Amino acid sequence: MTTRITAETLSPIAYNQIPVITTELLAQLYGADENNIQQNHKRNAGRFIEGKHFFKATGEGLKSLRLTISQLQISPKTRSLILWTERGAARHAKMLETDQAWEVFEKLEDCYFNQRQESQVAVVAITQEERDAYNINALMSHYRLIYTEWKESIYPALKKMESPLASRLCNHYQDGFAFLMHLEKSLNSRLTSGQRPRIY
Repeated sequence: MTTRITAETLSPIAYNQIPVITTELLAQLYGADENNIQQNHKRNAGRFIEGKHFFKATGEGLKSLRLTISQLQISPKTRSLILWTERGAARHAKMLETDQAWEVFEKLEDCYFNQRQESQVAVVAITQEERDAYNINALMSHYRLIYTEWKESIYPALKKMESPLASRLCNHYQDGFAFLMHLEKSLNSRLTSGQRPRIY
């Protein structure tokens, strides 16, 4: 016998520490067809803003969901997953225009979206992309200070002293700065929607 899911018994899911709900669960709770939810989203795409009404989990973010939130049972074939925020769930309730959808949304509002106990919320793990982006940004910030100091103070002083170190180190500093700029751009471009540079 399958246990009926209700707003009160729904296990918390969080993405970027924000309570969210999948299309499948939302459809079950609202007494609607999953395809109906998807079509409403598609037909009213301009009314749904990513990061405000929903998140789209892909790549490492989706992989983390599979590992950390077992009750979702995400198919290995799934390449992306839409996760609705409180505002997104409200918008769908409005579009469905059924008493059940509104009643369930009120319960979701009270019992699900407003819970703030971090221990009860399954937080999506930090992805390698987020960690890499954070680390390269921190490294680049330090190197910029060093490179600026080299260019404006150390290099002119060495040149004035006619030190052979001036030309020897100059290329290394310039090459290092160019390489780090390229790496910074590359690692930050790997972040997908909903991801940000972070280590905690």
